[in-house]
Amino acid sequence: MLVTKEKATEKAVKSVLGKSGQVTLSGVCKDISELRSYLSRKEARAAIIDIDPDPSQVLFELRTVLTAYPDVYMAVLCSSFTKELVLQAMQAGARHFLEKGTIESELSKELQSLIHDGAKKGPSAGSQIISVFSAGGGCGATTVAVNLANELRLSSSGSVLVIDLDASYGAVSTYLGIRSQYGIADVLAHKGTIDQHLIQSSAYGYMEDYHVLASPAGIETPRINSLRYENLAPACEACRDVYAYTVIDAPRLPQPTSIRIAGLSDIVLVVFQLTIKDVHSARSIVSTLTKSGIAGEKIMPVANRVKKRGPLVRLEDSKKAVGLSSCYPIRSDWRKAMKGVNNSRPLAQVAGRSALRADFRKLAAKVQAAGTNSRGKI
Repeated sequence: MLVTKEKATEKAVKSVLGKSGQVTLSGVCKDISELRSYLSRKEARAAIIDIDPDPSQVLFELRTVLTAYPDVYMAVLCSSFTKELVLQAMQAGARHFLEKGTIESELSKELQSLIHDGAKKGPSAGSQIISVFSAGGGCGATTVAVNLANELRLSSSGSVLVIDLDASYGAVSTYLGIRSQYGIADVLAHKGTIDQHLIQSSAYGYMEDYHVLASPAGIETPRINSLRYENLAPACEACRDVYAYTVIDAPRLPQPTSIRIAGLSDIVLVVFQLTIKDVHSARSIVSTLTKSGIAGEKIMPVANRVKKRGPLVRLEDSKKAVGLSSCYPIRSDWRKAMKGVNNSRPLAQVAGRSALRADFRKLAAKVQAAGTNSRGKI
C-alpha cells in the first residue's frame, strides 16, 4: 500500500515496483485514516507512507496504526529528514526512512530486504498467535488458554507455546504446577536480538511439544519484575519461527498493551461469563480494539461457564451486547475443571471424555479454521 497525495511520488513508487517485478501495489491511500480502514478489512505486507507536507501530524496519526499492525513493514517517505524528525518517527514506531530523492535507488534495496525476509519466514507461514483476554477476574481465561493450547497441540503435528503475561499471580504456572528458571520477562529485557534460540532457552518444557514462557510471578528466583511490552513484536515473530501455535494469556493489561498484543495476534479471544458486569467489560474490550483498527473478524468472544438454566444474561443477548455476530460458548462443569487444576493437567489428561473437554476441542477446531498467518500483497 502507498499513502500519498502527490502524483509525482505515486509515479516514482509505481516505477520502482514495476521494475522489481516481484511486488504488487494493492492501492493508493490519500491519508492515514484510509490506510487504517484498509488494514481493518484486508492484510498488507507493507505500506509506504508519505509524511509531507505535515510530518508531525502524519506521524501522530500513524502511531496508532503502527501499534495495531506491528507486522506490517512500514517505510516513511519525506522530502528531507533531520535528526529531530527521525527521532520523532522512531518514537511513533517507524523504523525505515527514505528521502524522496532516493526512491529510485533506496526503495529497491528495501524491497529486496523485505522479499528476502519473507522467504526466510516461509516455513512459519502457517503459525498462529492467539491472545486470550479476560473480561473479569475469575472468568476462567487461564483455563481457556491452557486447554486451548493443549487441544491445538493434540490436533496438529506442531508444538505449542503458552506465554503468561499475568505478572501478579502467574496463573499459567500455578495451573500447570511449574516453576521455571527463566520466563517472558527475560526475553523482553534482552538487549540483543530476540530470536528463536532465546525463546527456546527461556521456555519451560512442560511437555516435549508444550512449552511455557512463565511470568515473573512464576519464576523460581525472579530477577526482573517488570515486562518490557515494547519488545513484544520481535518476541512474537521469533515465536512464529519455532511454534505452530503461540497462546498468550493476557489478563489485566494496560489498554495500549492490549491493543498491541491484539495487533500481533491472528485470533483474539475475549473470555467472559454471562453476568452483566462481564458482558459490559467484554463489550468495552471489543469496542476499544475495533476502534483501534483491529479487524472484528479476528475477535472471538468466548462465553465461559455457561449453564443450561438460570444464567443472568442469555447467550443470545450477550452476542448483541458485545457487538459481534458470533459468540462461542463453553459449558459449566466445575468438578471437571477443578480436577484439571488440582492435578496440574489439562482436561485431556484428566477428563478426556468429558463434555467440557469436548467444548475445548471444538474451540481449537474453530480457531484453526479461522486463524491464518498468510501475508497480503503490498
